[in-house]
Amino acid sequence: MQTRVYHIAAAEKDKQAYIHFWGCNLECRGCECKKAIWDYMLDRTMYIHAAKPKEIAAPPTRFLGLDEVVDTIERLGAKWVLLEGQEASLDPLFPEITSALHKLGTKNVLLTNAYHLPHLEDLDKVSVGFKAFREDLHIDYTGKSNKPILENFVKLYESGVELSAETVLIPGYVDAQEIGRIAKFIASVDKDLRLQIDAYFQAGDNPWRPPKASEMDEAVAEAKKHLNNVYCLTASSPREYRVVSVFPTEEELADLLKHTDFEYDEALLQG
Repeated sequence: MQTRVYHIAAAEKDKQAYIHFWGCNLECRGCECKKAIWDYMLDRTMYIHAAKPKEIAAPPTRFLGLDEVVDTIERLGAKWVLLEGQEASLDPLFPEITSALHKLGTKNVLLTNAYHLPHLEDLDKVSVGFKAFREDLHIDYTGKSNKPILENFVKLYESGVELSAETVLIPGYVDAQEIGRIAKFIASVDKDLRLQIDAYFQAGDNPWRPPKASEMDEAVAEAKKHLNNVYCLTASSPREYRVVSVFPTEEELADLLKHTDFEYDEALLQG
């Protein structure tokens, strides 16, 4: 049975695996997959955040079967698995994948947009990626209302699953004040829930720029007015472990990247 899994990366030293799925129910203007479809923490791709997009990245052409996914994770000896990509929970085989991984003894963590409620039975943690709080802004960015997402976030909390949230700071668009609105909503559910604020990097045909350090600090300060656990992640944040591509292999990925044209922003490369 073929899944929507097109990429698996791993931090082998830390027994972590990152499973990337293709397909989404939102059309985010700044989706990172518009720039590159590979894990951004890979040794080979960790500087792609500093590239100015020249074209939309080509979609994947190879996908793994269910047994191949499970066998890969077992071979890696992974203890912690992040299910991500575009929207992992849309894979028709998602329940079978998470169930099989749990039988291997993994901790399964889903990164989701929560537009629909995922199958929760074999998930240990769910992190919801908020795009915006204002409905008009959310529609402009994703093409859809965020009402189902806000409702499902509450349902996820009530389910008892370990829950956290992420969002992206986009200067002049999803700004510090909007991050504050997102944080206020999360706090209305539980002010101790963790919120991670990521820095936008250029993806797609958009006019936005990455945030400055001072703008990240401002967004964190706004969120902390409402939440007790707020963190930020930028392109220059230190990485504590080596990440490699398992599928496709490192050699196959190197060949694929030869056909990818990036124009690097020196200012971003210097952090």
